[in-house]
Amino acid sequence: MRFSLIVILFLLWQSTMCAQTSFSVEGEILSLRSKTPITNAKISLEGFLISSQSDSNGKFILTIPKKGEYIISIEATDYIVKRLPISVENESLDLGALSLEQNIQIEQADNLISLSDSELLDDEVSSNSSGLLRATRDLFLNRAAFDFGQAFFRVRGYDSQNGTVLLNGISMNKFYDGRPQWNNWGGMNDVTRNQQFTNGLEASDYTFGGILGNTNIDTRPSGLRPGTRLSTSYSNRTYAGRLMATYTSGVQKSGLAYTVSGSRRWAKQGYIDGTLYDSFSFFGALEYQINEKNSVNLTALWASNRRGRSSAITEEVFELVGKKYNPYWGEQDGKVRILENEK
Repeated sequence: MRFSLIVILFLLWQSTMCAQTSFSVEGEILSLRSKTPITNAKISLEGFLISSQSDSNGKFILTIPKKGEYIISIEATDYIVKRLPISVENESLDLGALSLEQNIQIEQADNLISLSDSELLDDEVSSNSSGLLRATRDLFLNRAAFDFGQAFFRVRGYDSQNGTVLLNGISMNKFYDGRPQWNNWGGMNDVTRNQQFTNGLEASDYTFGGILGNTNIDTRPSGLRPGTRLSTSYSNRTYAGRLMATYTSGVQKSGLAYTVSGSRRWAKQGYIDGTLYDSFSFFGALEYQINEKNSVNLTALWASNRRGRSSAITEEVFELVGKKYNPYWGEQDGKVRILENEK
């Protein structure tokens, strides 16, 4: 009887201990800026091989073996890692909503933003407008570049010549004024998406940083998505229509890879009176990979554009003749005369 009683008490004690060895920590992972749930965030217990992931609603449950004080680490792509000390005393611990801050220092692989062609191609504007250089995840710089461009707003008062633009490591800034001319590769959106941006005087893999940072455009075929890409668009602003076609072979067994791309943009007349548009671009690149760390790349590009130009008008002229009025366009001796810009 005594032995049987001891066995029963031991089994009861074991079942009680087993019931209390499982503790859970739960919570919700949100973006600090947008307050939206973060999916597939990794939540791990430091010092233990215990981890969990957030679901589509940002919620997670992490199972902990015993009571005590721990540190949990929360990691998510493009967000700063967050470490949080916790104390587990009860069977369930609800941490509530946990916010992660976006990492604005991450170098971008695709940091193109939308700018109108008039900003990219105009002599007075595009040579001064390096809005793409400000295309980081910093909210202020991104909005300033998109809404104004450096024709109206300059970061810290510096001109765009204080930032460097490189194409495969080769500087594309003009010799005589130091400014990058983005329309030299206009219409090549498909093959100029891979860009590395370095902010300010931070270290770069390709050059010494300028005061406004630097951007390296990587056109190597091995870094582009293999396959064919066809796109078309219609616009009622600078041009009326655009066609673009790009093909990338991908890296073959021989180590060769190539890319060809072409685009055409046109308009008999744009949104502003007298602003014709005739532009085409061609691109070709051939790469041979010697090994994983070395390759030889040959790139050729040609961008040509011809368009009628417009001029800024005063509020008085705007009210008298409308927003489509263009003083650079008109008739002379019965013939239409247009001030053109051809490159």
